[in-house]
Amino acid sequence: MAGASGRRFFVGGNWKMNYSKAILEKINNALNNTKDTDVDIVCAPPALFIKDFVSSKPSHVQVAAQNCYHAKEGAFTGEISPEMLKEAGCNWVILGHSERRTLFHEDDEFLKKKIDYVLNKTDVNVIACIGETLQEREAGKTNEVVERQVKAYQGMFTVKLEFVNIEDFKD
Repeated sequence: MAGASGRRFFVGGNWKMNYSKAILEKINNALNNTKDTDVDIVCAPPALFIKDFVSSKPSHVQVAAQNCYHAKEGAFTGEISPEMLKEAGCNWVILGHSERRTLFHEDDEFLKKKIDYVLNKTDVNVIACIGETLQEREAGKTNEVVERQVKAYQGMFTVKLEFVNIEDFKD
């Protein structure tokens, strides 16, 4: 099911801070029923459940963390390094999620430090989130916000800045 460009589809599921460890079996049953091998599937459980998920997930599913810090070690209470995540079985980390930008005031500069560290000092992959808040969308600032966020990461990875509207896909 590769796209028209020949690229593989990527599907990521962010568990966020929902449910308990008891839902692992249901998630794994659903993931075991996926048939398409041309799709990369990544699931991001809460940090406390990463090792449990890694040990029970189907082999075709990769694991992401929902966040990390931009250092290997140090006095950073409550933080997790990408190296620790890799050791726990994560190949991916989600950075720049709108909730972290809003609730924890993670700005473009801070996220650039995180992304730069992960990409250049580890072999963990980054899912870099970009996007506007509801207020920014309602104010018609979507393109402006997305462009600013993408430009903040300029030179870190290749990005084709092309705006697509969901309306373009309606029949």
